[in-house]
Amino acid sequence: MLKSEKKLCIFIHFFKDNYFPKYVKVYVKELSGYFDELILVTNQRQVSSNESVLFPNVRLLFVPNEGYDMGMFHKATKTINLEDYSQIACINDSNILFQSLEPVFRWGNQQQLDFWGLIDSYEKPWFSTHYDNHHIQSHFLVFNKKAIDLLNKFFESIELEKLLREKDVKKLRRSVINNWEIGLTQFFKKEGLKVGSFIDSKSFSENNGIKKATNLGHSLYFRLIEEGYPMIKKKVVFNSKSLKFFFRPQIKWDAMMLKYGKKDWDIEGLVNDLKRMKIEQ
Repeated sequence: MLKSEKKLCIFIHFFKDNYFPKYVKVYVKELSGYFDELILVTNQRQVSSNESVLFPNVRLLFVPNEGYDMGMFHKATKTINLEDYSQIACINDSNILFQSLEPVFRWGNQQQLDFWGLIDSYEKPWFSTHYDNHHIQSHFLVFNKKAIDLLNKFFESIELEKLLREKDVKKLRRSVINNWEIGLTQFFKKEGLKVGSFIDSKSFSENNGIKKATNLGHSLYFRLIEEGYPMIKKKVVFNSKSLKFFFRPQIKWDAMMLKYGKKDWDIEGLVNDLKRMKIEQ
């Protein structure tokens, strides 16, 4: 394989306990089949065993928890030569995967896009400084060659090192959302790059009678899954009793996973492990 054809996935994982949960193993195992290399970037801690996630093309990178996904992704890129890769994905553990990603990557490989992801959004937080808030949701991002070549320019444009020194957690979170979640897509669009997403949130919302820009992974996760979306947000699983979800349709996440999960995966085992984790919260 030519040097410039290599594909890399940087998977971002944050966890307080000393092990890798089953949902991470499932996600990493599936992703490892679409990339030549996978770097599992996680917060510094003592881990009792690495065996569950160490597939042949996977390596671990423990880093300080600074700057959320953006900070961890940046630290990982500093351990590689960006020019070695034709594609780099940044994917985090905020979703639980229960179905194959083959349709997603088949779609992505058929598009003439420089930067793409699983789903986009037009949702505007009150603190946004952007006129256009369209963005590829940052839990699943894929950078092709033109986007990779502009990564360092992007980090310089937002003064990343200064941002990472922010001590106020609320200010830091808002800065990451504004500069990374929304700003990254806007930066690439202003540079003339072609961006797109597997799920077009505007078309999906119109087809489902949703008039206001919203986070579909929260509000319509059940409809997304019915139409082939391969994952569910952890917040739906672990915060399903919160006020945010109280007034939404009470469709059981475990029933959705068991019904639509990949038949030759241990979906029942995955669901049971999530229930155990939920009880231990």
